[in-house]
Amino acid sequence: MRVIAILILSTISFMGMAQQTDVSEYQRKDFSLSEFQRNHINSISVVAPEWQGYTHKDGSGLYWDIMRAIYEPKGIKVKTRIVPWNRAIKMVSIYRTYNAIVGEYSDSTEAVIFPKFPIDVEFMVTLSKKSFGHTFKDASSLSNKRVAWFKDYELINEKDRDFELVEFRTIKEGIEMLKSGKIDFILNDRDSTEQGMRTQQLNSDDYALNEMPFGRDIFTAFSDDILSRELIKIYNERIPKLVASGKLAAIYKKWDSGEMPQVLAELSQK
Repeated sequence: MRVIAILILSTISFMGMAQQTDVSEYQRKDFSLSEFQRNHINSISVVAPEWQGYTHKDGSGLYWDIMRAIYEPKGIKVKTRIVPWNRAIKMVSIYRTYNAIVGEYSDSTEAVIFPKFPIDVEFMVTLSKKSFGHTFKDASSLSNKRVAWFKDYELINEKDRDFELVEFRTIKEGIEMLKSGKIDFILNDRDSTEQGMRTQQLNSDDYALNEMPFGRDIFTAFSDDILSRELIKIYNERIPKLVASGKLAAIYKKWDSGEMPQVLAELSQK
């Protein structure tokens, strides 16, 4: 029995050493994974809702073309998929079934990481009901008014607000509040605001849609893992080269649906 006990203890000890070696080997490989990934990455999976001019189901669109220009010359195939936003962001931030999502803001509270350079700039608009006598001319037009935007957005810094902030979860909810007089202005991006107006069948003659004088940079957000960090390095390396060659400007001109962010325009001047 004593011999058997010794054999059992020896076996357990050996297994423990093997497990330690495996973990150590994995950690060693993990530590040098960046170099391994650069040489072995053959595809990147990118997800987003379908936005006209930006992300089409057939793989065309401004954002998809930019992603291909970044990665495919490096031998990395860009795989795209159209998915509603809430599910898409979870696929990237929580489940990590996709590497990246296009169309996110850098102040996102999701578990994602960002490259240095934005992919687009989104200009905001105000929507107001003409019969209430509220029309946007400049920032002072919002003073002492009830202003609404999407929950968790930070369109205007708190220290710069002299209005009552109301938040909504869907553009439909925001428009309903505007129609009933619970708010005076909606602040939102132009595309989803116009889409909301069409969906809710608003008569454009009864509402004022005015562009605000500032925009928000839009980024490609990546899942927070080692592979994405290498993909981001490639992204940050390639963007200045695409700007310098004029290829990025050509993509924006081709689609005429987005605008090159200021930080990228400044790269071309250096």
